[in-house]
Amino acid sequence: MKEKGVISTNQYIWLLFCIITSFATLHVPRLLILQGGRDAWLSVVFAWFLDVLLAIVYAYMGIRFPGQNMVEYSTTILGKKLGKIAGLLFIIFFLLVSATLQKGLSLIIISAFFPNTPAEVILITSYIVVGYAVLKGIEVIGRVCEILGPIYLASLIILFLLVIPEIKIDRLKPQLELGLYPSLSAVPVILSFIGVCIIMGMYIPICNRPGNGFIGKFIAVSLGSSMIILLTISSIGVFSWPQSKNMIAISLELARHIHIGDFFQRVEVIWLMTASGAAIITSANLIWAFSSGLSQILGLKAYKPLVIPSILVSFVIGITSFSSSLDLVNFAFYSLPIFAIIIETGLEMFLFITALIFKKSG
Repeated sequence: MKEKGVISTNQYIWLLFCIITSFATLHVPRLLILQGGRDAWLSVVFAWFLDVLLAIVYAYMGIRFPGQNMVEYSTTILGKKLGKIAGLLFIIFFLLVSATLQKGLSLIIISAFFPNTPAEVILITSYIVVGYAVLKGIEVIGRVCEILGPIYLASLIILFLLVIPEIKIDRLKPQLELGLYPSLSAVPVILSFIGVCIIMGMYIPICNRPGNGFIGKFIAVSLGSSMIILLTISSIGVFSWPQSKNMIAISLELARHIHIGDFFQRVEVIWLMTASGAAIITSANLIWAFSSGLSQILGLKAYKPLVIPSILVSFVIGITSFSSSLDLVNFAFYSLPIFAIIIETGLEMFLFITALIFKKSG
């Protein structure tokens, strides 16, 4: 089964940007500060560099195997049985991230605005939108991201500009008080989240210019990493790092901190609406990648019959796996980075080296 939709390079960039920032801006700054302290922003710089290097590999594989996504060239490289197992690992990772993202978003919405609302209600509502988007196809998702992405980027920049008067530079000092270890130890955490854009391996074959795979990823990850750095610096400068590491959603707390006179307040409502839109469209991307990849593994002619079952599985994972925000944080901090590094880096590098050794190509 081949995806008939085609996305432009611009849509490709904004698809990746939304994926990088939707989860990272809501949850990651807290985890980074918890591990890296004042030097947490340096972790993003190191992770950005490593992710750019990894993007070279994914872009090269997209060129070496033209017209094939990561599920398809896994089979080309490893053979039918092992290749399907490798492809299954990729798409299971996407499904797991989707469930984690939706559960995290629902917990933030409940704690901030609807404390008496069951999580199931929030999840069902968001998954209805996700399912509708996925059934419409990747072209529609790409067009939505092309509109929503710049709005989300602008909202992040505006948020930073509005909190600048509240930032106290002294709270960011001294830098490197304990050396590079704190910031380096937090790199796996942030890399596991921005590394979700390995989904570029599913996008490159349907991009109208596959040769722009690397430059598009470079622009997206650079913009996304810059926004995470701004949020991390802002939160430490406004709240101090001991307080920031205990906040569930730092970006939401920063938005709550904004007041301009008596006429411009409750900015967090607008901010959360924008962030929720980015998170939902990101989940749609991940469900599309899972459904599309699974249909190829099973040899189906279309992926759409798998969309509803995929959403139900993601819903069940979110409901049963994380009963509280603490469970979600523990998973995101301890378990997800291990799984992410194995899939994002280990599995792809294994495919890359194997393709070179055995001279496999598309």
